[in-house]
Amino acid sequence: MAAALLGGAALGPVFDILLKSVIDVGIHILTFRSKFLSLKETLNCIKPVFDDIERLSKVLDGRDEEIDMFKKQLMKGEELVLKCSKIKRCDPLKRWSYSRKLTKLDYSLVKFCQIHGLIQVVRDTKQILVKVNENGKILEEIHSMVRNVSLTRSGSSIGFTNSSGSIGWMNGSSFGFSGLSDVPQVSDSMVGFEVPLHELKQKLKLLQEKDKVLVLSAPPGCGKTTLAAKLCQEDDIKAIYRDNIFFVTVTKTPNIKRIVGEIFEKKGDRVPEFATEHVAICQLNNLLGGITQPILLVLDDVWSESEFVIDHLKLQIPDFKILVTSRSVFPKFDTYKLNLLSEEDAKDLFCISAFKDGSPDVRLDLVHKVVRSCGGFPLALRVVGRSLCGQSEVTWFNRVMMQSKRQILFPTENDLLRSLQASIDALDEKALYSRETTTLRDCYLDLGSFPEDHRIHPATLLDMWVERYNLDEDGITAMAIFLELSSQNLVNLALARQDARVVLGLHNLHYIQQHDMLRELVIHQCDEKPVEERMRIYINIKGNDFPRWWFEQRLQPLQAEVLSIVTDEDFSSNWDDVRFPKVEVLVLNFETRTYNLPPFIKQMSQLKTLVVTNNGFFPANLNNFQLCSLLNLKRINLERISVTSIFTANLQLPNLRKISLNMCEIGEAFENSAAKMPYMWPKLVEMNIEYCSDLTKVPAETCDLVDLKRLSICYCHELVALPEEVGRLTNLEVLRLHSCTKLAELPKSIVKLNKLKFLDVYDCVAMDNLPLEMDQLCSLQTLCMGSSLGIDELPDSLQKLVKLEDVVCDEETSYKWDSVKEHLKNLRITVMEEHVNLNLLHRS
Repeated sequence: MAAALLGGAALGPVFDILLKSVIDVGIHILTFRSKFLSLKETLNCIKPVFDDIERLSKVLDGRDEEIDMFKKQLMKGEELVLKCSKIKRCDPLKRWSYSRKLTKLDYSLVKFCQIHGLIQVVRDTKQILVKVNENGKILEEIHSMVRNVSLTRSGSSIGFTNSSGSIGWMNGSSFGFSGLSDVPQVSDSMVGFEVPLHELKQKLKLLQEKDKVLVLSAPPGCGKTTLAAKLCQEDDIKAIYRDNIFFVTVTKTPNIKRIVGEIFEKKGDRVPEFATEHVAICQLNNLLGGITQPILLVLDDVWSESEFVIDHLKLQIPDFKILVTSRSVFPKFDTYKLNLLSEEDAKDLFCISAFKDGSPDVRLDLVHKVVRSCGGFPLALRVVGRSLCGQSEVTWFNRVMMQSKRQILFPTENDLLRSLQASIDALDEKALYSRETTTLRDCYLDLGSFPEDHRIHPATLLDMWVERYNLDEDGITAMAIFLELSSQNLVNLALARQDARVVLGLHNLHYIQQHDMLRELVIHQCDEKPVEERMRIYINIKGNDFPRWWFEQRLQPLQAEVLSIVTDEDFSSNWDDVRFPKVEVLVLNFETRTYNLPPFIKQMSQLKTLVVTNNGFFPANLNNFQLCSLLNLKRINLERISVTSIFTANLQLPNLRKISLNMCEIGEAFENSAAKMPYMWPKLVEMNIEYCSDLTKVPAETCDLVDLKRLSICYCHELVALPEEVGRLTNLEVLRLHSCTKLAELPKSIVKLNKLKFLDVYDCVAMDNLPLEMDQLCSLQTLCMGSSLGIDELPDSLQKLVKLEDVVCDEETSYKWDSVKEHLKNLRITVMEEHVNLNLLHRS
């Protein structure tokens, strides 16, 4: 049937036939279910691109060879799908073969779109420029089409470049398409939001074009962000705005250029460098002005002094609306006030958190007193309820007494903070087994080291806690802490996959995030003592406005063990020489393209962990990176830093154990300096490299780091090869290559790693074989592989891996392990569900 459509036929019918076949067959064929879901998602997402290409082709009255080629590809795909419907589940060889063919079809469709779609744009642009006087509307169509080609699907087999040539990405096997908005996840246990959701939705729909702005106002902890996120996920709202919902957190210290940059990033476009705020707004107007569908911009957490942000972003373009969440009311904008929960709803929400089956198992009068003390704040009800879950009536009684007596001098949030304070204090009762004097509360207070609404990388906290609290380096205890804090509703965890949390542990956790009200409380607790007595000092510098005590303490050493300094783009990097001789953890967050490290670092003789994070959009250069005097420094964690500025410095660190490079610009400096690494860092046992888009190969000299135990190179989509010398890393226990989508094979010498326990090649979609002598990896316990991995057949040598306990894979790959499992009776196969998670965009 499809063949009859080739000659001169429109692309649409051929495309629709394949899509219909995928849907019809995918519903009934379990064997290839995940492949069909992936293929269906791909077809749905690339269809707009080719609709635009075909539309322009019609305008130009021209035949198009690329479109004919694509039609043939689609028809072959239809034939393949129909053949898959006839494959019997009991025939494993054919299942493997056709599974790989479906993967290649999926990949080829997007590759075709990537290459030929952009060629089409360039060619048609030249032709249309000649005809522009005949039809002035065509330029708008080109602009729209170029944006539509700006798609990514990283962590799987697909990657589209945008019009600038840069590639976007998302964590895990998620799709990341232009226009998707990173809306926060919403808890299933929402109580009392049905009426507010309906009212807010109606108010937004009825908002006049001239008004454009709707403010959702309520005190902190009432669920403003939750309600706004829920609104964005409603089917009727998504039907109106489709992929044009942009959810941006503003924070207490807003930055217009940063906000605009985030919208560009969420749209899938390269973030320009904005010389001024005015230029940023103009470019945003150009970006959004070319969208012909309604647009919803959500500005979350706008403070009273930041009304100018709303004014600047109130663009005069059609069908554009702004939803603002704020603790304040802005009189000149239409406002919806979210009330506290009613007593009945408050009790229901509290019971969901406090009791496993939702029914009270303690005296009802105690329940009523605790609920009333929470004041109808959803945040307090969840946190307090979870902290009392499973506790005795004595504990309940003590909590009621504690909350009734506590006084916290916050002007407008007394009730909320009083309730939350008691729950955080209760963490003191939970000691970590690694150090009896260290409690869960100590770990929780360390979260104040990071900026408001910051997405904290779990490895960063691990680096802090390993050195401060003697936690194990494999992250088992850290993961237990994260899960416990999450169970107490004190943090939000973004897990890559719910079905692999036990097997993958910390590797399955993308980021941790803390409610801004809880962060304020943490900082308040840490600041209660005089500055010279504080164990943790958290400093937020706006412009060059240092805290007053900074200049008063220049001659007096401070006792802090954790120091966090956050600066903005207006900071001049002029530091006074304050002394912090006892600091063990230093966390620096900044936004400038060039950053001078504080000179007082050289005097931090006890410094063990250094975390440097650039919160801008472009890699930054570090100056004054002279750390040789820091003989106790064991961990360095860098994010969005140009590595050139690091390796050109003197980095002789004899006790350094771990270095992490996240979203860094590797350049040639890494390769040119690799030979120095064994001499600069003779005790290095762990190296993490993530989201470094310009890393194409790992220097052979890296393999001279013979003490290395853990090597993680993940989401580096340009990495094509590992050095054959990798077999020299004889102490290596963990090798993670997750989502290195161009990595075609493992070096043959990898089988020499007889201490290797954990190997992750999941989402290495270009890899089509494993080494034949896999049995030489005699210590291997966990193997992660799958998600469109093009391996037709597993080597027989896997049957001899007697220590192999866990295999993490997708459904198709799991069939290949059936024969292996017959020889390895204790082997567990964890099958990952194919899913799309749009909330894992790895951006702080």
